[in-house]
Amino acid sequence: MPEAVRLPLASLSPWWHPIQFLTSIYVHLSEKNVRQAGRRLKKIQGDYRGKRCVIMGNGPSLNQMELGLFKNDFVWASNKCYLLFNRISWKPSFYVAVDKRVVPDIRGEINRMILDLNKTIFFFPIHFRINSRLLSASNVYWYREVAMHSDIASQDMITVDASKWVAGVSTVTIAALQLAVYLGFDPIYLIGCDTSYSIPGIVEIENNDQNLLVSGENDDPNHFDPNYFGKGSKWHAPHAENMILHYKKAKKRCDDLGVKVYNATLGGKLEVFPRVNYLDLF
Repeated sequence: MPEAVRLPLASLSPWWHPIQFLTSIYVHLSEKNVRQAGRRLKKIQGDYRGKRCVIMGNGPSLNQMELGLFKNDFVWASNKCYLLFNRISWKPSFYVAVDKRVVPDIRGEINRMILDLNKTIFFFPIHFRINSRLLSASNVYWYREVAMHSDIASQDMITVDASKWVAGVSTVTIAALQLAVYLGFDPIYLIGCDTSYSIPGIVEIENNDQNLLVSGENDDPNHFDPNYFGKGSKWHAPHAENMILHYKKAKKRCDDLGVKVYNATLGGKLEVFPRVNYLDLF
């Protein structure tokens, strides 16, 4: 069976929708970037071997950092990082977004970045193209996301071949970490990964699901901007304990691979990786 048909078939859930299935087949057959997704990823494997990079979370600790220092670094950004752009002179080298609730909510902003930031490389799970949510362009790389549960082994937390699959877990940071390892970066530094969350006072619960939240005010305490998940924004209830568990398994896998990962976040509750002072990097 051709890969263009086999991959969408393999990714189907037991409750697939006929229209989505047909769209998946059409996209895989008609779009070169999607049809050759694995081949394109294979071509860039190890391209940054031995170089250092920074994976930037979106925690409030970013407000305490001199972010201008990172202008010459390879920086990975995610989600609503664009809210920082009026504060910094540089743009991220890489961008990742994986949240099935957040991405549809900000797809307009993401698509504008894809068009405007032609030097930034974007990575997305392929289902965001199949659902016609995100643009496909020469600076966009699609990958097959495989959902992982908390009880998976550490060797499955960090893929060694992103051209085949990337683990989907509790935080976009680990998606970025997997891709950074795949591209050969070492060492890797984390900033803005506070991993400390609280639910603001005014939120709505959607469809009686405690995990599906809608902000009622511009009062987000968990990110660098109170408008990050501001009024009307859709997001998932955070589960920091799952994130910490996944970080621990990711660290073990990186240790096994000989990749050095450090936490340069100011404060926060992520104690899985060795701490370093980000100012010592310059």
